Amino acid sequence: MLLSNLQRQRDLVMWKVSGLSEGDARGVSSPSGLTIHGLVLHLMDVERSWVRRWFAGEAGLPYLGVDSNHVGGLAELDGSSLPEVVAAYAAESARCDNAVAIHALDDIGAAGPRTLRWVLHHLVEETARHLGHLDLLCELADGRTGEEPAPQV
Repeated sequence: MLLSNLQRQRDLVMWKVSGLSEGDARGVSSPSGLTIHGLVLHLMDVERSWVRRWFAGEAGLPYLGVDSNHVGGLAELDGSSLPEVVAAYAAESARCDNAVAIHALDDIGAAGPRTLRWVLHHLVEETARHLGHLDLLCELADGRTGEEPAPQV
């Protein structure tokens, strides 16, 4: 159930940004500097950091860094298009899923006392929190609202 909840949040991030033009995606930001590109990159980095770097102990992984708001400015650091950012997030999520698959939920991370269960709960929380930010930015970008696509009739 925990992994399903995380995947649902990831899927909603992907749906929320799908179909946005590059101009629409880059044309909006919050007063504090949150951007669509930056939020997706942040989510990618959060998964990499918590699962692969902190829990699994993989050394030498890139770290995008963040500004004082923890997400603003990442699109400028990376320079990638939205489809490239989304593909990178999906690929990182898959690598994290592979790292998770070889551990039990009560295993302790390489860097300290937190369990994999704690890490996954944190990722659900983090992804859902930033999905809310994406909701607002995407509504400003293209007017689309809602939690998921309307069913095909």
